[in-house]
This record gives sequence, structure tokens and C-alpha cells, in this order.
Amino acid sequence: MWDFTLTPTPFTQPERELLAEDLVRQGSDPSLLDVLSATVGVSSRWTRPMVLRGFSADGDLRGAAVVFLCRDAGPSFGMPRLARSAVRRLPSIWYWERTSLGTDGHASPGLVVHGVDRGEFRDQALRWLRGHQLLGVVVESRTERPPRSSRSTRGLGVSTVSLVSLQGSGQAPLLEQHRNLARKVRRFSNRGGTLRLIQGALPDDLREELLPAYDVPRPLNPPFVELYPQMVRAHSALDSPAAWHVVAEMDGVPVGYHSWWHSGHTLSLLSGAFTRPTGGTVHAYENVLLESMTLARDLGCRTVHLGPTVNGVKRALFDSDPTELRFVAALPPVRWGVGLALPHSALAPAEIARVTGG
Repeated sequence: MWDFTLTPTPFTQPERELLAEDLVRQGSDPSLLDVLSATVGVSSRWTRPMVLRGFSADGDLRGAAVVFLCRDAGPSFGMPRLARSAVRRLPSIWYWERTSLGTDGHASPGLVVHGVDRGEFRDQALRWLRGHQLLGVVVESRTERPPRSSRSTRGLGVSTVSLVSLQGSGQAPLLEQHRNLARKVRRFSNRGGTLRLIQGALPDDLREELLPAYDVPRPLNPPFVELYPQMVRAHSALDSPAAWHVVAEMDGVPVGYHSWWHSGHTLSLLSGAFTRPTGGTVHAYENVLLESMTLARDLGCRTVHLGPTVNGVKRALFDSDPTELRFVAALPPVRWGVGLALPHSALAPAEIARVTGG
């Protein structure tokens, strides 16, 4: 027998101790809960990150995950402004990213205590969400069994790098496998491009210089996109030795960055964005990715989680495992409506293939 709560309460110390074993088993450590707690510590008018907790009949914690309640899903579907306003008047939808660990400060397949099966937690959690919310979406590997009362469509895919397969050599194997990368490294340097590596909290002034990069329009957006700047502020303010930032500059002016969290043998991408200055960023994105692989090697990581495969560059450099968006709703008319809208939205499979380059 399971019971669940969905609240904005950060993870407590007793919960950290109960979930520590599972985090280590997944290649992480309890410090990842600092990031997840920072995520549920922010909110906006339209978005509320929550912790979904599962309990036994005796009230003992059995598992947990971060789930968003969103009332601003219009941008995800590519809706015009008037339709987006209408969507905000509807009940919130929930969103759970299960395909990686810690990416964007919220993703996890579900964390469980000793003796609890992760698959059972997932099934019971989705059953509870289906019974308490009109509609939601869980992002999962295509190989996972679809949940009951759901409608699936193609996801972006997820990029996960095994440094074991790269012989733990940082960027060297990538430079060898993709001969055009060396040219992009030289061009970035010759045009005044430099990289800064920062450990701990990102300086306030630098963070505010980088945040306008999120004003650049993107073809695909998660349903919590309007909360993203607040999440970035919360994560980058964490003054921890586990926090790392790779910042690209052109002639001393910041043009983009990636923020990472190092836990156990894992490096997880928290956020990243790049501006569009006059003259372009001259492959700053590729240079930041390469530097991040070197960082992972130097930290002794075995796995790098880069999150959703949001562009062709990421797909070309790293393997992308197929994912699906599983829209879950107890009422058949709701599932029917989703199925009717998807082919004409920004989440149509053809549109996702165009954006990701695959």
C-alpha cells in the first residue's frame, strides 16, 4: 500500500540519509539533493516545482522525485500568444523528467530507499498522479513500458557520455573522431575566444551578464521555461565545491556558459545558454562542450549527463538515446485531445527531428 504527497518542501536530513544509498548506486551522492532542493525553493505565478514523495502504510519514506506543476505549457506546443493565455486558465499539468540524473536541476528516474524497487515506485507514482491531476507528461526511455492511460510521442532523446568508452581522455577522443573540431577550437581562439573555469558559486555580476542569453528564442521549450531564469539563479548561487561553470568569452565579453554539478562519479549539466552577438560566437558552444569533457576527466567522473538532445551539435558529438513523451490522463477525451493536437504542434515528431538533427 502506497501513499503520496506533492509539496514544495526541500529534502530533509533524514531523507538525505535514507536516499544516500540509491544516489551512490546511481553513481552520484547526497549532494545532488542540494540542487533538487534549490529547484523546489523557487516558483512563479505559472510554475511550481514540487517533491513527490511516496510512503508506506506506516508513513515511512519509500521514494521521491521532483515534479513540476505547470500552467504555462503553451510555449512547449508552439501556441500563439492568445492560445497561451487560454492555457494558463486551465488546470496545471505535471511534468516529470526520468531520463537522466540531475540535469536542469530536477531530472531523476525516482530515488528510492533500501529495499524498494524503482520500477514499482514509478508505477505507483504515475498511478497517483493520474488520479489527482487532469493531465501530465513523463519523459522516459523509449524502452520503458508505457504507463497506463497514456499517449506517447517522440522525445528529444537524451545524451549521456561514458568516459570509460572515451578512455577517460577528456576531449582528445572527440577531437580525433571529429576532425573539424580542431579547426573550430583554433577559430574560436584566433577570434579572441577564451574559456573560464569557475568552481563554487557563479559571481553575481557574471550571472546577470549571462542571463540575457535566455531571451534568445528557442524552437523547443519545456513547460517550465518561464521559471528557468529563477532556477539558474538558484543553482548558480550554490557555493559548493560540487558546482562548476565553464564560461566562454569573446574579447573578454561573456557569450555563453554551461553550469555543472559534480556528485560521486557523475557530472550533470544544470544549465547552459549562448547569446547571438554580432559576428557570432565562433563555435563557443563546441569549445565549452570540449572543455567540459576535460573537466569531467580531471574530476575522475565516469559519466556525464548532458540532458535532452536539444540540437544537432550535441547529437553529432555524443550518442543520443531515444526517449518518449508519455502524456498521462485518466479521462479518454483528454488523451484524445492531446493526440489531435500533437501532430500540429512544436512537439510533432517531424519538428523534433528537424531541431535535433536526427
